[in-house]
Amino acid sequence: MEINFKGFQNTGIGVDINKYPQQILKSNRQYIKPPYVHLSLTTTLNNIGDNDREIFGEILKNFPNRHQKDTINFHYDKYYSQYSNQYKKEFWLNDKPLILRDDNLKIFSKLAQLFTKLSKTKELATDRFYLNSDDCRANFNYFYMQGKTDRLPEFHKPETVRKNAQNMVKEFTDIMLDYFNS
Repeated sequence: MEINFKGFQNTGIGVDINKYPQQILKSNRQYIKPPYVHLSLTTTLNNIGDNDREIFGEILKNFPNRHQKDTINFHYDKYYSQYSNQYKKEFWLNDKPLILRDDNLKIFSKLAQLFTKLSKTKELATDRFYLNSDDCRANFNYFYMQGKTDRLPEFHKPETVRKNAQNMVKEFTDIMLDYFNS
């Protein structure tokens, strides 16, 4: 079932994946780019259709965005650490670290709800000037710094948002199961 609503604006989810270790310098095997996944989500909440500003307001209350008041910027990094011989996970919410611990479980739950809702969204509104704006570049600074700004329009297509959100819902399920089982 797809939900048709307009409670979000300028929503994009970008994903960058490196599945295999890559040697960075040909002359030195010590410099390896590890396997990783990087995800960036940005969405501006509004109350058109649903009361998304209220539904997800707790995220902004606990992790306010100093630059764009009603915007959620979430970054997730999962990378392999050869030192610990396991995958590490890092979360950033509106430029602040989001630590997976008991007192932040409500925020993780709201983020999972947000990704679930985005995974069922039929239509998303993106301002035609947004993709070329400084706000968009700031919200997707990882891709901007990697020289991958040509991917920004793709990240804002509804089908891309739905697909990446569905994948993140599965990832959140795994993350929470690991947390509760440890």
